[in-house]
Amino acid sequence: MRRLLPVLAVCALTGCGSPDAGPQAAPSSHTPGTPATSTTSTTSPEAPAVSPTATPSPPSSPSPSPSRKPTTRVKDCFDGDCLLKLSEPVTIRLNAKKFHYPRFKVVAVKANTITYWVEHANGGGAWQTLGEGGSSSFSFRERTPVEVSLVSIKKGRALLSISPGKRG
Repeated sequence: MRRLLPVLAVCALTGCGSPDAGPQAAPSSHTPGTPATSTTSTTSPEAPAVSPTATPSPPSSPSPSPSRKPTTRVKDCFDGDCLLKLSEPVTIRLNAKKFHYPRFKVVAVKANTITYWVEHANGGGAWQTLGEGGSSSFSFRERTPVEVSLVSIKKGRALLSISPGKRG
């Protein structure tokens, strides 16, 4: 920590990074079969970003319960609360009034991972790859977030938990 402080002080005084540097995504270190995490770092000339070391937390995958029985019917997920069994790509329609996003797409189901895509209304979107026990979420402003967790996956047969998150 003592060696890091002078480096941080120099960066803070000189504004490390080029003045035309925009937001930069950190490289992914995701290994298939392990929970996925996303890290985003931004750099600006006014205030350099300092990334503290995070301690990984154990995955919090919801387990099947009597009120959330696994289903293969994609339409059961419209309210953003389901346990979906799948083995191939699907489009999952959502209540856009509640979540802002009208749908997201599971674009790949592999032996140990799934990949999904959320399209942004003004173009572009976000990809996420999850291994067993991995989870992520997406949301828009004050709308209810959509939490996505890969409860289990074996030989390309996945159990995906979709649930409404808490508004932040």
